[in-house]
Amino acid sequence: MKQLSIFLIGLCAISCQQNKLAELEKQLAQPVVENDGTRIILPNDPIELKFFATEKVRLENISAQYSAPASVQVSIVQSSERSGRNTVLFDDVDLNAAYSQFLQHIININQYKVNLERIKDLSQHGAATGKEVLDAETQFANEEAAITEQEGKLKLAGLDAAKLRDPRTKGVWLICEIPESQIAQVKPGTPCTVTFTAFGDESFKADVDGIGAEVDRVTRMIKVRVILPNSPNRFEVGMFANVSFLLREANSISVPSSAIVNVQGKDYAFVMTSGTTFERREILTGQQFGGRTLILHGLAENEEVVVSGTMQMKGISFGY
Repeated sequence: MKQLSIFLIGLCAISCQQNKLAELEKQLAQPVVENDGTRIILPNDPIELKFFATEKVRLENISAQYSAPASVQVSIVQSSERSGRNTVLFDDVDLNAAYSQFLQHIININQYKVNLERIKDLSQHGAATGKEVLDAETQFANEEAAITEQEGKLKLAGLDAAKLRDPRTKGVWLICEIPESQIAQVKPGTPCTVTFTAFGDESFKADVDGIGAEVDRVTRMIKVRVILPNSPNRFEVGMFANVSFLLREANSISVPSSAIVNVQGKDYAFVMTSGTTFERREILTGQQFGGRTLILHGLAENEEVVVSGTMQMKGISFGY
């Protein structure tokens, strides 16, 4: 009997020791972080893994109101000095300088063109040398190159240089930006709604007047120009506004906004690549609607994206 008691006590001690070791192993189990935090391997613990719930990415047809911040970049007003002419006001001093040089180059080109034709005519009658013709052609070509440079600066700012040559319609020009992926849906004539910070919830109907000439290499955004009439002179250069478009997205991806974390201006999501392994993925986000965010780049159909516990995943990935 005594031997049986000793055996049972020993068995109990071994069992307790095993339980303590198992509990210690569980406590010591830590996530493994690789590749500068882009790859995370969690302990194979069902309770912990359940905490990081995922959702399968699906392609959907989405209709959403896209709102883009904007500002009044140009105001065209009646000139007080020149009867029947309009004056162009800019929010940017560099654009104002580019516009002034642009107009001056137009005047110069007209003069140099007349001069070139005159010298060519003189040359045909023996009253001008070949060097004089060459100098006039060079002068004209240089002026054309100069006006192209200034015209390019205006276009890159989302402005229409041709309309600025002789601005006949008074109003304000607003510039906003939209993602490259949306440009097929926004074109000249697309209706939009404008609201101004200065006027609360009051809205103004407008149409897109033009699209910028360049896609930003970093943000992949394109400038969009919207023109509003300004007959009561309510809108001033520099005013902040929002421009809203109704966009319809076919075969698009959206995820719960809780799936997205932001670090130093960049957006990330975490994708489960196996039962315990997760990958940090940089993404490009679009409009938010109904608690979800449109994903423009970075996720693919049928991937499993983490939708809860993302802040903890962020801490593991980035080390804080």
